[in-house]
Amino acid sequence: MTDYSSFGLTDKIAIVTGASQGIGRAIALGLAKAGAHLVLAKYPRGGEQEIQAVKAEIEALGRRAIIVPTDVSDVAQVQALMQQAVTTFGRIDILVNNAGWTGTTPALDVTEEEYDKTMASTLKSVFFACQAAARVMIPAGGGKIVNIGSNFGIVAFDKRSVYAAAKAGVHHLSRALSLEWARQGVTVNVVAPCITETESRKNIFERPGYREWATTQMLPIGRWNQPDDLVGAVLFLSSHLADMIVGHVLMVDGGWTIH
Repeated sequence: MTDYSSFGLTDKIAIVTGASQGIGRAIALGLAKAGAHLVLAKYPRGGEQEIQAVKAEIEALGRRAIIVPTDVSDVAQVQALMQQAVTTFGRIDILVNNAGWTGTTPALDVTEEEYDKTMASTLKSVFFACQAAARVMIPAGGGKIVNIGSNFGIVAFDKRSVYAAAKAGVHHLSRALSLEWARQGVTVNVVAPCITETESRKNIFERPGYREWATTQMLPIGRWNQPDDLVGAVLFLSSHLADMIVGHVLMVDGGWTIH
């Protein structure tokens, strides 16, 4: 097992949204391996077996974990998530906003419904989760918020116009929130991956020639992100080692955005 003990996160209380699979699962397990206890937020429908498996893996490491079904696009549910964390653990030290959603519709065909769904789950959700967490963190003396952005918040990509706008919003929102909250001990930073090889992105990788195009032309490192590739960056930004890092967007994209 990878040794994450040097990050100094023993007994920290961390919330991870979208924790049942993919990047969220990897981050939750990484935080547990670093010593943190977890509040696992998942969409209220589906993924029950997956989130229970994550909880069991965390508990097998000797950490505590609770599951809180949460539709992150619903502000009341986000606020209830933060309250449940405080009720169970007494505080919130770390928030990782990972949950989100995107369509793959050409811009000319995007409907108002799809636009609203993408913005609500990807940008609105991040703002109100940050707000609710900061209301707990600031009176307690501080905390760390890490938002999962995207390389598409820096560069454009076909059929991702609304998602790209939402992720660019996450990046700049994180800077603006840090400007307001850093003096009060709360830093907000971003980890921005390229497309990561998860089950939910399987259809993308199966497109004829897509994998070869991306790994030879777009990714200087020559391979795709795996969920575990995000863990070190999140742990670092969640730790005391990153106390002077404020409103930063850390690209974990294999070099995609250096073109």
